[in-house]
Amino acid sequence: MLGEKAVQAAKAVGYVGAGTVEFIMDCNTQEFFFMEMNTRLQVEHPVTEMVTGTDLVGWQLEVAAGNRLPQLQDEIRCTGHAFEARIYAENTDTGFLPDTGRLVHLRAPAESPDVRVETGVRSGDTISVHYDPMIAKLVVRGSDRREALRVLRKALAEYEVVGVHTNLGFLRRLAASPDFAAGDVETGFIEKHPELFPTKQAVPADTVALAGLALLADTAAQQAARVDSLSPWAATDAFCINTAGSQSAEITSSDHTYKVTISGSTVSVAEADGAVSAFEDVLPEWTPRENGGTLRVLLGGRLCSASVVFGQKDHSVSVFDQGTATTFHVPQPQYVEDEGAGPAGSVAAPMSCKIVQVLVEKGAVVEKGAPLVLLEAMKMEHVIRAPSAGTVTDVYYKVGELVDEGKSLVAFEAATTTE
Repeated sequence: MLGEKAVQAAKAVGYVGAGTVEFIMDCNTQEFFFMEMNTRLQVEHPVTEMVTGTDLVGWQLEVAAGNRLPQLQDEIRCTGHAFEARIYAENTDTGFLPDTGRLVHLRAPAESPDVRVETGVRSGDTISVHYDPMIAKLVVRGSDRREALRVLRKALAEYEVVGVHTNLGFLRRLAASPDFAAGDVETGFIEKHPELFPTKQAVPADTVALAGLALLADTAAQQAARVDSLSPWAATDAFCINTAGSQSAEITSSDHTYKVTISGSTVSVAEADGAVSAFEDVLPEWTPRENGGTLRVLLGGRLCSASVVFGQKDHSVSVFDQGTATTFHVPQPQYVEDEGAGPAGSVAAPMSCKIVQVLVEKGAVVEKGAPLVLLEAMKMEHVIRAPSAGTVTDVYYKVGELVDEGKSLVAFEAATTTE
């Protein structure tokens, strides 16, 4: 009986909420008073808004101002289907560990009545260890599930992020999964679909060519900007000794090394195993912009229009072409590589983080798997353990200090084994 009165009281004021409601009854008047505990919208509320045409945030403000809700429950109509995809700074190849760093390049798909992007960052901002690593919520709508999924795939293909690892590739593969399209989804879906985490494979030759062409075009533009364009020293052709009228660039991706060579209007892509792919009558159009540019070129009968972004810190070339993103790295001289390398035998931070606890000291003898350092990143704690039995020869950080990804936490000397 009391429960029915409470529900009637809630309906009388048009109450709609997502949290726990606490009812209090005045024993003298038998009047009900109630307040919502944990007064917030659910994180998926944009999906509700897309299929109902409502503004739940606006409704909260109306209620907070003492006004009635714009609509009651029986007045709300649901139409269509919606998906929400969370774009995260995380490395899906390392168990979805969060990533941090500067967003060198960020371009979201164009918004429309069927595409909504909720974000609080832009190009140049930094994903830090102090907050959740979510970059954005991508919310899409269609007349039915099939149409909504088509919109989602297109929007994910148009999303471009450079500077941190993201789950965009994983989300694209997930949206392309036939089982996902059929709605055959449950909590064990990821474990049952290893194809969502493909092994490292060779990159298509035309994509490699795009990366090499962009790198060489950018190099030529920078050189011309530094030297008088009328000077022969600005030339990148056969004027330079030993070039023999060609230009080349070496790049790597997914443990594969490629050499892209331009000779006249011919572009060739050579792999480490000796395989060579050639493209004739190549006339690239390079339009530079900050940190990259757009490359338009005809390769093997396909007109490519790729967005290219250069990562200055990690010497990378990211190519966004036909809904796929491929990142290449430009090999650096050994002395440059050595500058960022930690001491031999060191244990490195898997992500940018804060030191919560140092569990060992210099000289400690530990067994394999023994905890060494406790890290905190993105609201989560991670234990760094000894890779093998051995001795800690040095500890580089103290509690409270911030550490960049890849930095050495402790120096470690593995114990020698005797047969």
